Amino acid sequence: MNREWMSERLESFKALCEAYQNEHLLTTDYSATLRAINDQMTFQTPTVREILKRLDPALAQEVKEPDLFGGVSDSLRAVQQGLGILHDREEWAANLAPDAPSLIADQLHPYIWSAASALWDTAQYRVAVEQATVSLSAHIGNKAGSSLTERELVAQVFSSSQPGPNQMRLHLTGDRSSKTWKSRQEGLHLLAQGAFAGIRNVAAHTEDEWSEQVALEHLAVLSVVARWADDTEVVSLV
Repeated sequence: MNREWMSERLESFKALCEAYQNEHLLTTDYSATLRAINDQMTFQTPTVREILKRLDPALAQEVKEPDLFGGVSDSLRAVQQGLGILHDREEWAANLAPDAPSLIADQLHPYIWSAASALWDTAQYRVAVEQATVSLSAHIGNKAGSSLTERELVAQVFSSSQPGPNQMRLHLTGDRSSKTWKSRQEGLHLLAQGAFAGIRNVAAHTEDEWSEQVALEHLAVLSVVARWADDTEVVSLV
């Protein structure tokens, strides 16, 4: 919404209401001055009502055309309340929102944030996330000693099966015979593939910019994969 334009229109109508009210106190006749003010109010009323509908639909119903007996007090009150909403709306969002935890970007996995941060201040959020995926792939590849990259890499090294010849696996620590371990390993295997398929590939093959919030959420997914990868150990064919 264009708050500046909305405020200007409401202030203009408010001034007309006050002028009509003041003129009405000076005369009991429907003077030429009152008629001129009324004409201007009639012209502005539809726009004022539409603005107030966006702020509070109930206020729009209070805006009425003046008559010989006054009739501007309700309109004036509604416009003043509308101006108050416009003035304080941002403070409502800041001060009345429920307390919630915040995602602290520089607390994400170092390999993720260090790669993304170089571009973050330029607002190139999609490219920043893409760089983080490159860093994640390199981190996993280095640990596994594999020349594969990205989705092909994680599909192989995070598989819960035993490695074949010339293959390496990155298996989570813990009892590999337990259901819990199998569930965790499968989660890492699938999440890592999803990260490269749904985040890296989209980032690399689209020109649409991402919002900061969307980019942060994607970085959080990559950070989870990186931290889980840190909790793995290399397994090779015995």
